[in-house]
Amino acid sequence: MKNKSILSKTLIATLAIGTALSFFTPVNNAAAENVTNVTKVTNSKHTPTYKTASISNFKLIRANKTVKIYEKSSTKSNILDSIKNGQGVVVLKKFNNGWSKVSLQYGTGYIPTKYLYSPKTNSNTHYAMNTRNTYSYFSPENRGSGFSTYYKANFKNKYSANKTLTDFWYFNSEPDANGRMEYETSKGLYSGYKDIGIATLAIKYPVKLNSSWKGLDGQTLKIVATNKTVKTKAGLFKKVVVVQDGQGKNFSYYAPQIGLIKQTFNGKTYTELSAID
Repeated sequence: MKNKSILSKTLIATLAIGTALSFFTPVNNAAAENVTNVTKVTNSKHTPTYKTASISNFKLIRANKTVKIYEKSSTKSNILDSIKNGQGVVVLKKFNNGWSKVSLQYGTGYIPTKYLYSPKTNSNTHYAMNTRNTYSYFSPENRGSGFSTYYKANFKNKYSANKTLTDFWYFNSEPDANGRMEYETSKGLYSGYKDIGIATLAIKYPVKLNSSWKGLDGQTLKIVATNKTVKTKAGLFKKVVVVQDGQGKNFSYYAPQIGLIKQTFNGKTYTELSAID
C-alpha cells in the first residue's frame, strides 16, 4: 500500500469503497469548522478569504523509531502499517486508554497516543490549495486513450458512505480518480492519498532553495527553485516553488496562495492547472 510517492505515475488507486465515485456527497459550505480562514493580502480594496483544510484533527508523529499502526487498540492485534517520525495521520477519536483511532487505507487503525502531537498552523506564505475553489486540470497523457483530458478537483468535507474519509480533495481524473489529503502546518505542506492514509511533507517550511527531506517511500525530495515563473493553461504564475521527487525529472510546481499547478514525470507534463473557479 505504501509504494506510492507524491508524484506517483500510476496515480492512485480508485476510490472504490463499495460504491461508485459519482456518489460523492457535495461539499457542505456551511461546515465552517472544517476549514481554517486565511486572509490573502493584496494591493486592492478587496481582500478575498483564503481557506485551507483544518489541521485540528491532523497529528504528526514524534518518535525515535518507526511506529506501528494496529488493527485494534492492542499491540497484540494485527499490524496494518507503520509510520515514521515527522509523518502525519488524521485522528478520528482519542481514547482514555492511551490509544487513538486514525483514518487508514479507507478504514481505520490504532496508534498509541503518546506518539502523536498537534502541529502549529502556518502563518507565512501559503502553498496549499484554496478549499473555496474548484481546480480544473489538464492531463495530456489521456489524449487518444478514450479518457477525458480534463478533470476537476473539489474539496470534500466528508464522504457519506465512509465516515473515515473527511476533509480531502477529490481529483476526478480518468482513469484513476483519487482522494488526496492536504494539511498546511508551520513545518510545511503535508500531502497524502486516502487509500494509504499517511501524509508526508510535500514542501518543507520555511521555503529554502536546496532544502531536502525524505518522502513516503524513502526517496529524497528537494526544493530546486523558489522564484520560478511557470505558464499553464490557467495562466502565468510567478514565485513558484518547484520540488523534485527522487533522482529523475519528476517535479511538482506550487504557486503561492494557489497550490499545485503542475506536475511532470520523466520530464513530460502529465498534469497542469487549466482553470480555477
